[in-house]
Amino acid sequence: MAEKCLKTNYYGTKGVTEALVPLLQRSKSPRIVNITSVSGLLSLDDIDNLTVERIEEIIQCFFQDFKADKMRENGWPLEPSAYKLSKSAINAYTTQD
Repeated sequence: MAEKCLKTNYYGTKGVTEALVPLLQRSKSPRIVNITSVSGLLSLDDIDNLTVERIEEIIQCFFQDFKADKMRENGWPLEPSAYKLSKSAINAYTTQD
């Protein structure tokens, strides 16, 4: 379920966004708007070092910890963890140029 959630909320949204970028680039006022919830709140203390690659590294770390039952040990949110990460990840992705 965690993989399905992240594939839908992060990777699915990212794929649609990337597919629409050529159309957005032709617009005089391009916008990407995410409708999200408080579950996607970000604390971006290190925003200057945030990249798409880093976002996806974090997702992979989450998957490893989820499968190894190390969620609590490594400080991940426990309820609903995949949903919260997926929303935070897509919000972080949207901040990228």
